[in-house]
Amino acid sequence: MSAKWIVGVWCVSCLAGLLFLSFSQLDDFDPESKLSMAITDIEFEQKFISQLQKNHSSIGQSIIHFSDNDCFCESIAQNHIARLSNNMIANGFHNIHININTDPEFAHFVPSTPAVAIVGALEELIYFGPYSEGYGCLRGTGLVDALLPKINSTTVENTILITDAKGCYCKTSTLSI
Repeated sequence: MSAKWIVGVWCVSCLAGLLFLSFSQLDDFDPESKLSMAITDIEFEQKFISQLQKNHSSIGQSIIHFSDNDCFCESIAQNHIARLSNNMIANGFHNIHININTDPEFAHFVPSTPAVAIVGALEELIYFGPYSEGYGCLRGTGLVDALLPKINSTTVENTILITDAKGCYCKTSTLSI
């Protein structure tokens, strides 16, 4: 009977350790609140759109994926990102991929990766922030997934900017807006 207790205590300890590690790995999407402060500038959206237009000729009706080569969290979220991309393509959007390492000027706007922006047909910013929240940044905790019905319809009235989220994110290295 003592072997059962030892195995039971060992299993409970392992589960407690895994839970602790999962929750200790949750990071803020905007850890220094720089994006939160920057979006108070009424020209923020126009500056962001202008930077996108400098790098890409056609940004209308697009989903812009911001990544960082060194971010482990992106590999965890890859399935969710692929599903979202396919869903948006099916609804007439096209994908643009921007790597913060090769296009560091976007680090001024993107506090952490993985991040996503959705731009409408009139080149207006619809959504900007993380894909999801939670440790795995999985589909079930998707911030963008909840907005898809609104994004895919014509009822989006205001830009949705998410800065207050906790999940598996990698802070960009040169954020100064």
